[in-house]
Amino acid sequence: MPIDRMQHGAVPIEGSTESAAHPRRLKAIFFDAGGTLIHLDSSYICDAVSSELSVELFADNFRKAQFLGMRRVAELVAAGAGSTETLKREFYSTLLPEVGVSKEQLAAAVECVLRLAQSEMLWRQSDETTAAALTALKARGLILGVVSNSDGRIESAFEQAGLASYFDFFIDSFHVGVEKPSPGIFRLATDRADVPPSEAAYVGDLYWVDVVGARNAGLLPILYDPFDLNSKAACMSIRSIEELLTLTR
Repeated sequence: MPIDRMQHGAVPIEGSTESAAHPRRLKAIFFDAGGTLIHLDSSYICDAVSSELSVELFADNFRKAQFLGMRRVAELVAAGAGSTETLKREFYSTLLPEVGVSKEQLAAAVECVLRLAQSEMLWRQSDETTAAALTALKARGLILGVVSNSDGRIESAFEQAGLASYFDFFIDSFHVGVEKPSPGIFRLATDRADVPPSEAAYVGDLYWVDVVGARNAGLLPILYDPFDLNSKAACMSIRSIEELLTLTR
C-alpha cells in the first residue's frame, strides 16, 4: 500500500488461523494496492537518486528492500507510533540503504524520493505474471476490487501499470474517509460487490493492517509474502498472486 495515508494505533483482535484448505466458497477477492499488485518504479527512483547524489544504486535488490520497508511501517502502525510523514520517512530510510545508499547520504536520498512522491505516483509497476493471474480469476466469475490506503491517486496508478481494466471497482481511503485496518473500509467493498464477508477474501502484504483488518471485518485474509518475511504469521499466505488460482477452483 502506498503510505500516503495510514491509520495509526490499531489494536488487533485475535482470530483463528485459516487452513490452506479453506471451507469458503469465494465470490469476490479484494486486493491491497502498493506492495501487493503494484510496486515502486525502482529504476526511476534509483536513477533519480543516483543523479542527484552521484551514488551508484542497485535496483536488483529493490523489490525485497520495498518489502522490508513496508514491514517496518507495519511494526510502527501496530505500535500506534508515528505520523503519516514519519511513516513515509521510516519506509524510505529502511529501503534505501538496502539498495546502496550510505548512512551519510541517507537523509538527502530520502528527501529526494519524497519530492518525487509528492509530484507523481511512484507505485506504478506490476509483475509480469500479475495480469495473467487476474485474467484467470475474472474468467472464473470472481468479482475483483482494490481497497487501498492512498491519497486519491490509486486508480491512476493502476492505469499506469496497465491493470485497471481487471477490476470492478477501486476504494481509495482518501475518497471514502476510512482507512485500513478499520473493518469499515472492507465492508464498503463487500457492499459494492454485493456479497457477504464470508464469501470474500482480501489479499495484502501487511499483517497488522491487511490481515487483521480483513479478519475483523469477516473476510478471509490472505497475506502476500513473496520473501517469506512473515513465516510465523497466523494466517494463510501466498508467495505469488498466481497461487490464488488454487483457492478458487
